[in-house]
Amino acid sequence: MVRIICSILLSLFYANALNAQEPLLPVAVSEADTLPHVYLQEVKVKGKNLYKKKYIRSARRQTRLEYNVKKVYPYARIAAEKIQQIDRQIDQTKDKSKRKEIIKKEYKALMKSFKQPLMKLSITQGRILVRLIYRETNNSAFAHIKEYKGSVNAYFWQSLALLFGNNLKADYAPYGKDREIEDIVKRIERGEL
Repeated sequence: MVRIICSILLSLFYANALNAQEPLLPVAVSEADTLPHVYLQEVKVKGKNLYKKKYIRSARRQTRLEYNVKKVYPYARIAAEKIQQIDRQIDQTKDKSKRKEIIKKEYKALMKSFKQPLMKLSITQGRILVRLIYRETNNSAFAHIKEYKGSVNAYFWQSLALLFGNNLKADYAPYGKDREIEDIVKRIERGEL
């Protein structure tokens, strides 16, 4: 009886060994060794704050910043696409009146579709939007307004923004003061958020 069970088990192991010719993982053969070869995703390690109150406060701040960036980032992408589209149209025309007509038409279309959603943004979200527009276009919001609507209009909107604690001339420093925003945007682009 024992011989029959042992022979059945041996035949099962032997049959299993014949079927398992392909390794489950990609392998790298080095001299006499066979080593598994696996690519791992990039991992960021951050230290936890030892003080509980500060940690909770910074975690809330980070969560709020993530929420604000996720809400505003699509508008910055749309703004960058529209600016590129308007620039292409303007580059194709030589006539100044045609350029003004294109800008006026696009301005009306933008105001019709985006005025209400942008009016609902908070002041903090507006600050983040100005920085993300700079990130996407490599130019400040002030420079875009000045280019399309003129200096007087640009300085009017700049002074109005300064009243609310914003700055249309704000630049974007991905490795400086805007490092947290840059990390969140990269996570959004990778699909993690």
